[in-house]
Amino acid sequence: MFARGKSQLIELLKQSYTKQFSLPQAWRAIGPRWYVSSLWPCDSLESKQYSLLNLLAVAHTERLDPKPVIQAMACEHRGLYRRRLTLLAKRLEKSTLVQALEKTPDALSEDVVLAIRFGSQSGTLTSTYDQLKATEKPQMDVLRATQRSAKVYLVAIAIAICVVLPFMMFFIAPTFRKMWDDFGRSPEIGWSLKSLMQVCFLIAEYFLWVCVSCIALAWLVWSSASQRFFRRHIADRFFRPNAMMRSARLFRMLSIAVESGRPLSGSLSTLAKYHFDSNIRHRLLLARNELEQGGDDWSSLVDARFITPKEFEAIHSSDSSRVRSWMLCRMASVKLETAHQRVLMRSAILQPLAILLFAGIVLWICFSFFSFITNLIQSLAG
Repeated sequence: MFARGKSQLIELLKQSYTKQFSLPQAWRAIGPRWYVSSLWPCDSLESKQYSLLNLLAVAHTERLDPKPVIQAMACEHRGLYRRRLTLLAKRLEKSTLVQALEKTPDALSEDVVLAIRFGSQSGTLTSTYDQLKATEKPQMDVLRATQRSAKVYLVAIAIAICVVLPFMMFFIAPTFRKMWDDFGRSPEIGWSLKSLMQVCFLIAEYFLWVCVSCIALAWLVWSSASQRFFRRHIADRFFRPNAMMRSARLFRMLSIAVESGRPLSGSLSTLAKYHFDSNIRHRLLLARNELEQGGDDWSSLVDARFITPKEFEAIHSSDSSRVRSWMLCRMASVKLETAHQRVLMRSAILQPLAILLFAGIVLWICFSFFSFITNLIQSLAG
């Protein structure tokens, strides 16, 4: 009885398999019916990048070709990240892994791609993968939770205001203007309503330019190209926490090279050639040039403002590469923790300020309407 039922089940599976693969080619091109990623994008970009990082680490350890593995991973994702993985797999046909990663933005973060490039150039790729898996794991800490909740709240309030303002511009403001013209004795108009009406009419007159400006602003905020430009040319110059994070990741890469016995000059040359941040690349070039002119290894980093004089004394006084490597890792951890605390403090300050700004806009609108209505009633009663 059991054998007969089992044979019937196998036959049904064969029939369903035959029906599935006898469909037209256009239907089969849609892809599988289920994915590891859900239809609703609940996974963050950092978690997807961390999955790809682990995949590449396993392929390197087991000496596997990364192209079919990346293609299989692309089939399990949806949307933009699936397209990035597909492009990455195609570019692996004509270039190396590091070159393909550099040509495929946001498949991995720029810091991770730089670390992989540095590990492949210095011959410490295995140690680099181990360090990246330990340090780049995404965590839902207080900082990210605060930033995510603040973004959701501010975007919701901004959308609500953007819905209310056109309604006021095209319906409420013309009605008020008509009421002013219909009454023989116009009510007294306060400064709040005058300013509100001027803003509404100004936006209505230049509505097309306002829409284009909003679209351009949204592109600047959400586009990956604009974000990359901001990270590479602006963030390190004007935001101290970003510079501290870059220095911390630089220390981690140098710690691997120091522990492996690689010369500091070669490490600085590689980083100065391939670093994505133009400001840090310029400072690394200065440090490398000082080394080539006979300067001390670690004092050149002091002149390039990567380490402080006290940190130089601590590193220079250590007598073994393992101790120096541990000190660099510890310095990186302290810098990252300090940077996260500063960003958390700024987020805690900026969120109430943004709420007060939106509250001021709502108060301005409500006060304008109620003042007009009360002045209108007083005018008619008199």
